[in-house]
Amino acid sequence: MTESIRIRNYADTLFFSEIDHDTYCEYRLPGHGLMWVRSGRMEITSPSGTVSAAPGQFIFWQRDCASSMKKLSDGNTPFSSIAITLPREQLKTYFREHVTLGKLRGKLHPIGGTAVLLPETIRLESLFYSLLPYVERDIEPSESVINEKVAEAIGTLLSIDERFYPTLFDFYETWKIDLYEFMKAHFTEDMDIQAFAHYSGRSLATFKRDFAKISDLTPQRWLIEQRLAYAAQLISAGDKPGEAWPRAGFRNKAHFFKSFRDKYGCTPSEYYKNGHI
Repeated sequence: MTESIRIRNYADTLFFSEIDHDTYCEYRLPGHGLMWVRSGRMEITSPSGTVSAAPGQFIFWQRDCASSMKKLSDGNTPFSSIAITLPREQLKTYFREHVTLGKLRGKLHPIGGTAVLLPETIRLESLFYSLLPYVERDIEPSESVINEKVAEAIGTLLSIDERFYPTLFDFYETWKIDLYEFMKAHFTEDMDIQAFAHYSGRSLATFKRDFAKISDLTPQRWLIEQRLAYAAQLISAGDKPGEAWPRAGFRNKAHFFKSFRDKYGCTPSEYYKNGHI
């Protein structure tokens, strides 16, 4: 009997596999990923141990970890799986658009080990079951579908265990996110400059040096200007001053009112009453 391996690779992100014999490979996993084992068994072995996924189970592996991987058939039943990898660029995009930095603070530690079994949650099952029509009808998913499923996979992992926040967004030493985009996305959050430096993957000195390349203002002054502009925008859109200043990132009402008056020549209440709604 001729041995058969069929792996459909879509954008190096979605993988539909069917293998009718046992396979073994040893390499460094380049990116985070998760897999649903439909039949057969999957084993990932690394210095931290061996994790085995049986039919119907879900497994997550971490990026840049050296491991050996076994895909084992089960008698006359081939190994069959659906896997989703999590490209760095999409992790960055998801982080910018959906993650508040508070999720990365505190005593959260990353998921331990190269690979872990995932609980069989409804969200996880729904994610993978939604890909079955593409597998069974041999239809190539569109780029938008692939991107949607990656975002759904990230959100699903975060809903399973908060430790996936520092695991998936471990950019501190591996990649520096774009400083301007990072600051624009998070300027309303309650953090000092030291915290902004840390969560952008930089030392305080490097942060200040990099920031000087994108603005003539100091980081502190830039934050105040961004928050004032946003507060004015909120007031213009109908927010009362008491609603606008905390939403814009200010933590001190008196400081906000003084800074607003210095910039706009009137108090926030006068700005509101003068028809800026």
